[in-house]
Amino acid sequence: MRWMKVYSLVLIVLSVVMVIVSFFMIDLLPLIYKVYTGSTISPDKIEKLILFGTKVSNELILYAALSFFTFVSFFFTRTVKEYFIVLSVVLLLHFVVVAEIGEYVIIKRFYQLFVMLPLLWIFFDFFKFKSETYEKKVTHGFLYLTLLCLVLPGLYLPPFFTGIPGWTVEIDKKEPFYIDGVFLVRDDGEEIRFSRAIVNPVNFVTRLNGYMLNSHPEKVEKLLTFYKQSYIKRYALLEKGYMPNERLFGKFAYPIHNPYGTFDYAKFPPSSIKEIKLSKKYYYWDKTFIKEEVLAREVW
Repeated sequence: MRWMKVYSLVLIVLSVVMVIVSFFMIDLLPLIYKVYTGSTISPDKIEKLILFGTKVSNELILYAALSFFTFVSFFFTRTVKEYFIVLSVVLLLHFVVVAEIGEYVIIKRFYQLFVMLPLLWIFFDFFKFKSETYEKKVTHGFLYLTLLCLVLPGLYLPPFFTGIPGWTVEIDKKEPFYIDGVFLVRDDGEEIRFSRAIVNPVNFVTRLNGYMLNSHPEKVEKLLTFYKQSYIKRYALLEKGYMPNERLFGKFAYPIHNPYGTFDYAKFPPSSIKEIKLSKKYYYWDKTFIKEEVLAREVW
């Protein structure tokens, strides 16, 4: 695997360069900012740039050191089997120890990309795509595309990924907000939110609610009936404080696909519930309740 030695050597040199760059990061950022904006930098902005530069510098050093030892190990591998052994140890070290230390996802992505990139060449070289039947070529082609998708973002392989960076929303706190969803109402008027995890593995419950209200309003009651039956069926587990996905492993179970709330359903047995409803509740940002808009309801 001569090509692996060349590749490893390039990454070892790159790791050393990263360490050198990290030492000048605090000085470089204000200079880059000044050239980019063409204006002088205020003292408070300089302070923020220094803080940001320190964080980036520390993370570059962390991943440069990790990269250096990783590719030194790769450099001495002689077979594909040895590469996979070293790769397994490296990934275990990264995901168990290092993954939660770093703050900037893009640096993690590049590190994981460089670690996994040899897999593309090994896979392509192994199958050759020459003397195979058409069916095997198609099969191996799809496998290769799958591997490509896993490698190129920097090992996007559940559960070892840290989400999508950059999704933000601007909020005007002068305007009220609303919380919408499904609610269970007890005989005494007390309410509790119906967690979307109760109907797992059904995903995107909020989209399902909107779709039924807009496209099939005449069937919304059937949707509420489905939620009701799911609650009754799974209440024995909910009463103990567990969601359906936690039936076997409890709190150590991997969470469902969508974010969900966990609520105390012990005081909401099916026998004490009088109705289930789909509604919007409006609040000011100081948590003052404004009004409720009931979109659909069904008597329990």
